[in-house]
Amino acid sequence: MNASALSHIRVLSDGRPGHENQSVGLALALGCRTGASHEIVRLDPKASLWLRLRAAATGSPAQLIIGTGHRTHLPLWWATRRAGARSVVVMRPSLPSALFDLALIPRHDLAPDAEDTPRRILTRGALNRVPETLPAKTASGLVLVGGPSKHHGWSAPALAPRIIRVIAARPDLHWTVADSRRTPEKFLAGLEVPTNARRVPWQETSPGWLAGELARAAVVWATEDSVSMVHEAVTARAATGVLPVPLRGAKPGRPARAVAGLIADGYATGYETWLAAGAGALISGPTLHEAGRCADRLLAAWFKPQ
Repeated sequence: MNASALSHIRVLSDGRPGHENQSVGLALALGCRTGASHEIVRLDPKASLWLRLRAAATGSPAQLIIGTGHRTHLPLWWATRRAGARSVVVMRPSLPSALFDLALIPRHDLAPDAEDTPRRILTRGALNRVPETLPAKTASGLVLVGGPSKHHGWSAPALAPRIIRVIAARPDLHWTVADSRRTPEKFLAGLEVPTNARRVPWQETSPGWLAGELARAAVVWATEDSVSMVHEAVTARAATGVLPVPLRGAKPGRPARAVAGLIADGYATGYETWLAAGAGALISGPTLHEAGRCADRLLAAWFKPQ
């Protein structure tokens, strides 16, 4: 396939917001560099395979098609063959990787000694839609509360005082404490926050609410189970802290290993480390923007500069 300028991108979505955000994050980073537009084709999971294949191959002519989530993989392969476009699968593919031009795979999903190849880029966590150009930080802090998952349990009596402690350590900030769909019912309502903090249940937020809060917040604390939120906070260049929650099982799972890697490399700070250092101001880590890094690699390999 001859190199050409990138002008239009098609994103295939399985309807899951977390998956769609990863694909759109890459499309936005590519658009910032090339001016390329993008469209989102949402595949109805209840539709037959043939209808999903047809939908994936429908749209404006695209030089690049991106898909995240196993339900997009076969439609992605089909659409790129029909359009003569390049394919990028985000996440470890469920089909043979040779069917796609490039796979972007979180490093924690593979063996520790795995490396990049011409058809695979290992990423630090999941891609996201946090922009590379951000407004100036404000005097605000953000606490993001997750909930029980396959890899993590829950202890409200242990977590609640830790949240109060991190807020009390920065009385100069205006704090927001937000929960998520996984947060046990009544946890947020029962949390007695100081007067410089407000509680925002997830039911009262709009789709773009979290992105706006992350862009403004100087300090973000997120529970350890909220892997995507920790990565988004780091990407938003906030000073990021991690609140521990119980693990399920004797050994840390892949999400816990991913967060531990961020802490070990200085991108975020664990709660116990913060306490041991005197519970002072958190320090921002190195710059991290995986969507932008992957966009640069992809453009250098496939497309002419514009």
